[in-house]
Amino acid sequence: MLETRRGALVTSVFVAFVCLTTFGNVVTADEEKKGDLVVLTPYRKDSDGLSRFVRSAKLYGYKIKVLGEKAGQEAEPGEEELLSLLKEELKALSEDPEKIVLYTEGASTVLSAGPVRVVEEFERSGAAVLVSADGFCWPDRELEASYPKVKRGKRFLNSGGIVGRAESFFSVLSASAEEKSLQMLLTHAYVKDATRDKYNIRLDHLSNLFQNLNGATGDVELRFAGKEAYLQNTLYNSVPVVVTGNGHTSLVLNTLGSYLARAWNPEEGCRSCWDDMITLDPAKEEEMPAVALGVFVEKETPFLEEFLEKIASQVYPKQRINLFVHNSVKYHEETVSAWAEAMKEEVASVKYTGVEDNVKEWHARNAAVDFCLESESQYYFSVDSEAHIDNPYTIKLLIEQNRDVVAPMLIRPYKAWSNFWGAITSDGFYARSMDYMEIVQGHRRGLWNVPYITSCYLVRRHLLEGDKRPAYIKNLLDPDMAFCENLREKGVFMYVSNRVDFGHLVNADQFDTSRMNPELWQVVDNRWDWEQRYLHPNYSSAVAENATVEMPCSDVYWFPLFKERYAQEMIQTFEDFGVWSEGTNDVRYKGGPPQVDLKNAEYGPVWQHLLEKYVVPMQKKVFIGYNHDPPRAIMNFMVRYKPDEQPFLRPHHDTSTYTINVALNKPGVDYKGGGCRFVRYNCSVTDSRVGWILMHPGRLTHLHEGLPTTEGTRYIIVSFVDP
Repeated sequence: MLETRRGALVTSVFVAFVCLTTFGNVVTADEEKKGDLVVLTPYRKDSDGLSRFVRSAKLYGYKIKVLGEKAGQEAEPGEEELLSLLKEELKALSEDPEKIVLYTEGASTVLSAGPVRVVEEFERSGAAVLVSADGFCWPDRELEASYPKVKRGKRFLNSGGIVGRAESFFSVLSASAEEKSLQMLLTHAYVKDATRDKYNIRLDHLSNLFQNLNGATGDVELRFAGKEAYLQNTLYNSVPVVVTGNGHTSLVLNTLGSYLARAWNPEEGCRSCWDDMITLDPAKEEEMPAVALGVFVEKETPFLEEFLEKIASQVYPKQRINLFVHNSVKYHEETVSAWAEAMKEEVASVKYTGVEDNVKEWHARNAAVDFCLESESQYYFSVDSEAHIDNPYTIKLLIEQNRDVVAPMLIRPYKAWSNFWGAITSDGFYARSMDYMEIVQGHRRGLWNVPYITSCYLVRRHLLEGDKRPAYIKNLLDPDMAFCENLREKGVFMYVSNRVDFGHLVNADQFDTSRMNPELWQVVDNRWDWEQRYLHPNYSSAVAENATVEMPCSDVYWFPLFKERYAQEMIQTFEDFGVWSEGTNDVRYKGGPPQVDLKNAEYGPVWQHLLEKYVVPMQKKVFIGYNHDPPRAIMNFMVRYKPDEQPFLRPHHDTSTYTINVALNKPGVDYKGGGCRFVRYNCSVTDSRVGWILMHPGRLTHLHEGLPTTEGTRYIIVSFVDP
């Protein structure tokens, strides 16, 4: 119990100390100490990781020098050269006996607090040279037995983090001229009792200052203190400052780097989002950067019509867009080719490859990158047919974010499925990060460093021109997997932004194009898109609690449910299906109009879902106290009235608790006559509204008939609910 309380006290002290040294370093004496600290880190060419490290160092006021960085420098220093550069710099700094040096591999490191913390932890350690500790003995496992035993903490040395007085640090590195790498030089100095004691070298066993994530990701938790994020080592109850991720754990560091160094906090949100941002002036169209827009239709995709409309509706100067389109789907060829042809009148240039060109997806994607360079575009924006860009300012917003690779976050509505992975397994497949759900649900808004993006993203031209150019071919991986793995191997950061709502993904997994108007079946897999296309715009207000319901006859209620497009497509689809009954098989009616049972056209499950999702809320509103959810409807059918077939239906009761009747076409336009008369009340509804529902009780009270259709064809859908 005493140890537990002591641990809690230590943690609270550390957290308070983080806050003090982060927000202005209010302790005056410690302000003087931080001036004695210099940070050294090796040069890494075009490294996103090094840029992130430099940002964190500058943020906290560190003095930093990058070893091996020169004007026009191309090559990165190797191990031997780096050791030489480090010795040279330490020798110069040794002239000041108070000078303290922090060395770390900046490209794989983030600093999470100010230099005062570093100096304090170093002095508290009692070491002349303090080196980070590791759970693994590397690169020579045979030296494992030579390491001193420890009662608690990490046992082995990791040269990725070192702090010491410049003079002592230099002395250690000068002790041997044979070693060619920093890791092996320090290892041999530490495992020998004589040199370890002579130079007072110690390891940070309990991660008080250095946190190596490799093999220790389960030891740490991201936490917040006010406006500051910090890393808590729950195993040793410490709050490390220098956080390093090597190998696969570099991806964990990328996740943490989206928070640490004041990148994001719950109170202010994403502060790092504003770093290096630019502003585009739409009034100066000629100065807007040119964009190569790659559109890829690689699978049969529902709601493609809307997808293409949204691409064309992007608020960006059309003459600054060069359009590359690849369609490999025969079902969509007519639609996509016509759209691409029409776009030639609007954008600067268009290159179209269709089904007959027989270009494989990965080759098409590489060709789109070439097209970007050939068209002298400054950005490449890639969009797949599943990615609906609902925000018309997406291209402009992503360019202004000013990152090499950035994707707008897109999710399948009402699902956790998105166009990014927050983490990946060691073999490159999906894993859920600790913040994934908060990001996709919008509880955390910002710019997130992630290992995998797909479907929609923006790439800056300079990345396409150099040795870090993204490639879509790697072994047998899918193009998007290859694209991301190639970028990860080159150390290129990929970001996903959910600062605003950009759009969503459609689900193409169950899209059956063997049917006419196949989107009619998509209400379950793509409810949001289905509603946008088919649901009546006044439906929500009609079922609102205080809405007034129209009642053309006693206990007969009128609701808007579908748009006219739904009605038109249902008529097309069922006429194409063509299996109409004779209209004489229902003895209750002594004959009746031709009809198609919805289940015979494989639409029964869809209609049942529509009843449950959209009709039941109406029923509960008007038939108060009756609640049978989900509803049961055995008889659901489309009815066709024609003068030369069966123009009317005799008075009858429905075998239902309540009945719905959906009008599919317009009286006076598509047909004349027709309507429904309720005999008991001598009340008729003849002015039907397309897509609207008549809802009335069945069985006892509402004897009704179908009035004669004198011209044209009248279509309705009828359901007997809860027989």
